[in-house]
Amino acid sequence: MNRQCQHGFTLIEMAIVFLIIGALLSYTFMPLRAQLETANIKEARGKLAEIEDAIYGFAIANGRLPCPTLPGQGGQSLPLDPATVCNSYIGFVPSGTLGLKGETNCDGLLVDPWGRPYRYSVTDSDFDADGSDDFVAINELRNVGIADAAPDLQVCRNLDAACNSTTAQPNIIAREVVAVIFSMGTKGRANSATENENAGEGGTLPSTCGLSAYPIGNDRYYYASKRREIAGQEFDDQLIWISPHILYGKLLQAGQIP
Repeated sequence: MNRQCQHGFTLIEMAIVFLIIGALLSYTFMPLRAQLETANIKEARGKLAEIEDAIYGFAIANGRLPCPTLPGQGGQSLPLDPATVCNSYIGFVPSGTLGLKGETNCDGLLVDPWGRPYRYSVTDSDFDADGSDDFVAINELRNVGIADAAPDLQVCRNLDAACNSTTAQPNIIAREVVAVIFSMGTKGRANSATENENAGEGGTLPSTCGLSAYPIGNDRYYYASKRREIAGQEFDDQLIWISPHILYGKLLQAGQIP
């Protein structure tokens, strides 16, 4: 009687099968990752717009801008009612003061879809040199007047010496910006000079709950660009800013400034 021999798969055949399955799965997961990233970007942009609206609402109610918050302060503007100056002009969105919903980390900071806190910086301009900042101190903007108030934050396209120029430059997107709000995006502080300038050239702020220290900027220049994946030039920050003229219009309508 003839017996039919039964053979199993060889290791090579199994490896080929797994390779094919892995390739098929990678084609499935790559679009899913792209969809997730697109959703995260959309969520971050929506939250930035919400933060902007909340800051305008705060300004309409109080005649000034809130100060940034710092780690461990429960998302509160510091100080809450500044008579003269902020504790820091470069920090994080004061979500507690603004009454914003959203996920916060153990330092009380409102975080973006990638788990990093939303950044917020405000101008420290003091036109009349009286020791009180024009845009954050109580009644100061009313006393100085919009004709003399001079916000000094600046937004540029690329890291360039011309960004700090006082003359017209094609690299400068917005001059005399009152405040900037941004998310550090997917990669956070990447290996690019522009992202490091937005948050990273000024050292770090320590966490109060054991998280990694937060990189922080140290000047009045910020950068906004299209998303880039080029090695050494990566950029995925989501950055918006407060125009002084839109702010003035809202404050005039509210009767906060003459």
